[in-house]
Amino acid sequence: MLFLALNIVLLSGFGLILKHAKNNQQRLNPIGFINYLTAFFLSTWALSQAPDFAFSKLTVALGLTNGITYALGFKLFTVGIRLSGIVVTAALVRLSIVIPVLAAMLFWQEIPNLWQVLGLLFTFGAIPLLSRREKEPTYTLRTVDTRTPNAHQHPHSPQGLGVVVVLTILCVTGISRLTMKAFNEMCPADEKSLYMSLLFGVTAIVYLGVCIYQRTWPNWWEVFYGVLIGVCNLGGSWALLVALDQVSALIAFPMSSSGGVLFTMFVGMVFLGERLSRMSLVGALIATVALIFINLKG
Repeated sequence: MLFLALNIVLLSGFGLILKHAKNNQQRLNPIGFINYLTAFFLSTWALSQAPDFAFSKLTVALGLTNGITYALGFKLFTVGIRLSGIVVTAALVRLSIVIPVLAAMLFWQEIPNLWQVLGLLFTFGAIPLLSRREKEPTYTLRTVDTRTPNAHQHPHSPQGLGVVVVLTILCVTGISRLTMKAFNEMCPADEKSLYMSLLFGVTAIVYLGVCIYQRTWPNWWEVFYGVLIGVCNLGGSWALLVALDQVSALIAFPMSSSGGVLFTMFVGMVFLGERLSRMSLVGALIATVALIFINLKG
């Protein structure tokens, strides 16, 4: 449970720092590049400290696949916010835990007891309520040529495109989490550093390409934010992989998702002065009960 708690704290820090950067008018793509580059360098350094270098083809394949889903998921998340708002998009990202949880039940015989089934149901009910922490404006997709200053923006998007995007986010994020579970089940445990190096190496290359295409290079503040986020990203992902060595996906993914939201809400209330709606408080109560049920043994 220690590594699950570490995963919750670090990935919550990822979101809080990213939100702080956005509030300070920093650009997300350069921050994303520095984030993934930092995580790549740190995971490569960890790989170089291993006494023996060994790899399996499956580890390489899963690492590359997860890198692609990471990069695609981050980009889709920003598009989903423009189309459907942060509330719907964030809720679907968290609800994507249903994919690895179902896979764990079908392929790796991780069968929940009655209490855990109730906990999962409570988790799926709590996440949409927890996501309603702020009243968000209605966003529309805007096509902007970032290479041209003061480019004209077109606030029109095809009808139904938002639904397609958010459902794609659900699938891509779920597959990303499922890939981590597959690595945990099917690959040697001592290849975590290689797996992380491939994952973050792919995402760093993708975002380098995005920055080159858009001609947007990180300023010093974006480097600062990117390094902090990269440390949180790598540490949180590593902690989740270690946690999956010790507990089932039926416990790890719901706790990581709902626990992360609860921790973020706590930080927002205590340190950032955020005020929560009644629905958020109800969601927090349900999520707390869900976490208790998920950890009960039959």
